[in-house]
Amino acid sequence: MTTTQSSLLSAGLACTLLSVTACSQAGLAHHYQEMRPNMVQGRWDVAAAQMEEAKEKVYGEKDRVMFWLNIGAIQHYAGKFDDSNQNLVKAEETIQELWTTSVSDEASKVMLGDTFAPYGGEDFEKVLIYLFTSLNNMKLGKVQDALVEARRADEVLKKMQVQYDKDPDVDSIYKQDAFMLWLVGLYYELDGSMNDAYLAYKASYDAYQSEYAGNFGCGAPSWLAEDMVRTAQLSGLADEAERWKQEAGATGQSLEHLAGGMGELVLLHGNGEAPYKEELRFDGTMPDGYVMSMALPHFVAYPGQIAYAEVSVNGQTVRTELAEPVTSIVLKNFEYQLPGLKARAIARAIVKYAATKAAEAAGGGSNSTMGAILGLAANVAAVVTEAADLRSWTLLPSEVRAARVWLPEGSHEVVISYHTSSGGQVGRVDRLTVDIAAGKQNVQSVRSVL
Repeated sequence: MTTTQSSLLSAGLACTLLSVTACSQAGLAHHYQEMRPNMVQGRWDVAAAQMEEAKEKVYGEKDRVMFWLNIGAIQHYAGKFDDSNQNLVKAEETIQELWTTSVSDEASKVMLGDTFAPYGGEDFEKVLIYLFTSLNNMKLGKVQDALVEARRADEVLKKMQVQYDKDPDVDSIYKQDAFMLWLVGLYYELDGSMNDAYLAYKASYDAYQSEYAGNFGCGAPSWLAEDMVRTAQLSGLADEAERWKQEAGATGQSLEHLAGGMGELVLLHGNGEAPYKEELRFDGTMPDGYVMSMALPHFVAYPGQIAYAEVSVNGQTVRTELAEPVTSIVLKNFEYQLPGLKARAIARAIVKYAATKAAEAAGGGSNSTMGAILGLAANVAAVVTEAADLRSWTLLPSEVRAARVWLPEGSHEVVISYHTSSGGQVGRVDRLTVDIAAGKQNVQSVRSVL
């Protein structure tokens, strides 16, 4: 095969690869829209069956992490906690493998782009795996395992920051996850380790105040101060308990509920749909007319109708409060990282430009017919392979909200309704039967998609 034929074949192959990638991403989007009505209605078993059917038809080998993440989330809300864990662990293990990708594989991504590589997950996705694995373990009665999983979220964020500290172009403002730190405290409390619970709740409160409030517009939920007061008092730290009453406005009423033999319903409400990706494309032209085409995935908020849920039980009605602002974390961190991501895209485009010049030189220079053909072929290949990777964990919620209700020991019927920002009720109503044990929290997880 001649050099000319080889270069033209490369350009043709690049076009074919781009077409396959575009079809793949369109297929994934279409599949999600097919599942969405069942998710809106809370038919999670049906949605899980649709995911299984799509495994071979829609999700390719390079999309396997996305498949495991999505079906793991669906199975959690379907109450299939063991199945959910199995799939999420597969995703986590593969993400860890991809995180240590070899230099040679990274070099191939420069020429072909991220869309041709296995999906390794975004930062927030790598962290929120542990939200679901910890909740799954807790629902399976494995509180110690739930605690281990929740603590891993903070470990992953620290590991990420070590990598960012080595990167001259891109950093992150998502350095701590206040909500996952709160979950650590909850699991410690469930396990009877009150001093550890207090320290985790305090770390969560500090992260809300120092990281979440300023960066993501989410301060500490009102009930977190009460958690600190309760566990500080139960740890023999009366001065600390009094401090939080004064500084954070807690009343210590939960201690009275405990003394009265009550337990607590903790409802976690996954609301809405996480941001999706669109292509952000920008071009640059070199002095010789070479077009540098650059593309990045740009996160866009998914509009939702539901603003909060109301939990009605035993004559009480409590509104959920924002605890994990997923959409805000994603959008604010992307905005912060965008200049560095653009710099990377430009560097990638320059490498492709150098390849084009090398192809021209191999054909006798840009003024020769063969050189012009080879340069054009390389330029076409560079343009068509520059496509944004639009894959994501589409089944994540836009936010996690929470409601807390203290109840007498025994069985209770719980009604959960969903509301717009103006207060109007919208969508379905969920009904749960929960068993409350004295001095313990019963954690329930629901999801609204509308």
